[in-house]
Amino acid sequence: MSEPFGHLVEGVCISMIENLHKWLITRLVLAWIVLSLLIGVLVNYFGNARLDNHVVNMAKTETASYRDAIVSYLKSPSQQSLAELNRRIQVEIEQDNLIAVEFYDAGSRKIAEAIKPSAREVEKKLPKHGTDFADKDGIICKKLMLDSDTYLRVFVPIMNGGGAKIGYLEGIYHAPRETISQIKQQIFWSLILVVLVIFATSLVLYPLIIRLNKRLLDYSRNLALTNIGMLKVLGSAIAKRDSDTNIHNYRVTLYSVRIGEKLGLANNQMKGLIKGAFLHDLGKIAISDAILLKPGKLTDEEFEVMKTHVRHGEDIIRNYDWLQDALDVVGGHHEKYDGSGYPNSLAQSNIPLNARIFAVADVFDALTSRRPYKEPFGYDVALEILRQSVGSHFDPDVARLFLDHAADMHAEICTDNEPLLHQKLELCIDQYFQ
Repeated sequence: MSEPFGHLVEGVCISMIENLHKWLITRLVLAWIVLSLLIGVLVNYFGNARLDNHVVNMAKTETASYRDAIVSYLKSPSQQSLAELNRRIQVEIEQDNLIAVEFYDAGSRKIAEAIKPSAREVEKKLPKHGTDFADKDGIICKKLMLDSDTYLRVFVPIMNGGGAKIGYLEGIYHAPRETISQIKQQIFWSLILVVLVIFATSLVLYPLIIRLNKRLLDYSRNLALTNIGMLKVLGSAIAKRDSDTNIHNYRVTLYSVRIGEKLGLANNQMKGLIKGAFLHDLGKIAISDAILLKPGKLTDEEFEVMKTHVRHGEDIIRNYDWLQDALDVVGGHHEKYDGSGYPNSLAQSNIPLNARIFAVADVFDALTSRRPYKEPFGYDVALEILRQSVGSHFDPDVARLFLDHAADMHAEICTDNEPLLHQKLELCIDQYFQ
């Protein structure tokens, strides 16, 4: 493998590594942010659910003692037991987090109530409620928010020994700020821990991905060297059969590249043009020497055999993915703009652009080069032949563009200095295959 090709692949690999670092860092940061948000939302959701459950459980626990008091009264109601009920609930409410409590019998008539003096304004601000809960058999807790404080309206049914409802308790529970603050801090630090764990995981994954990618790049580098080497070997193989040198392949490829550059072809199109130009006559490997190297003009039968080199070339590269973009030139470089070419008699825009470009380059080099059956034509004669074929053999736009710049291209490319042409071709490959 020549040195410029080696530098080409090294440059491609370095560029890929640099791009990978940027790409990977960007993706890992995005993944970190997205996962942190998603998992953070889940942690926050379940944390708040746990907070609500904790508050509900505390409220249920603190209403249990009131339940015992109302059950005791309802078993033997009297003025004395009612006074004892009022005394007990006043004592209880001063010691717990309930700010108001009311007791009702089975007919929803209020029996007793107690409220902390400091909570009267709070109770007025809380939303009112209906009596639909009076028909419920289970404990009901409704969360209420006032300013930054959390309250629960608690409904507790009172049952007798037979399971019949004999009354219910309604209370307003004020969740302790200290407890709420502690649980919220736990949720906050859980969120921080999630973010840090995901970040640490990203840091661990980064070198692992880089290491795996380095191995992939090593394989890719070997594959790239193989592909480029294969391109040279295939092109050289047929060139050696046809003329003992690679000069024709080098020149037609360089002419094609210069025309493609003038037309402003995209990088991918240029790749296909270079591959196709270098391999355009690959199918001649299937043509016998008696026909391929015949010094005189071919008979009609021999020419029909010669034309089959296009199909042979297509067959050779058709199943190789890396060379699919070369098919336009290999299969279409003998088509003519007026539809009189072969093998498919395509015309005008039905001929792939790369094939139309290459047709001009191939004919011009054939005219100005020595072949087994002819001496080279002079520059002016070759141009005149091209002009006469504009619109018939050649795409007018492509041919006229070439004619406008033919002098410069001819001066640069029409030489028998094979090492110089080889160097220029490799510079083209270096430019367009990165």
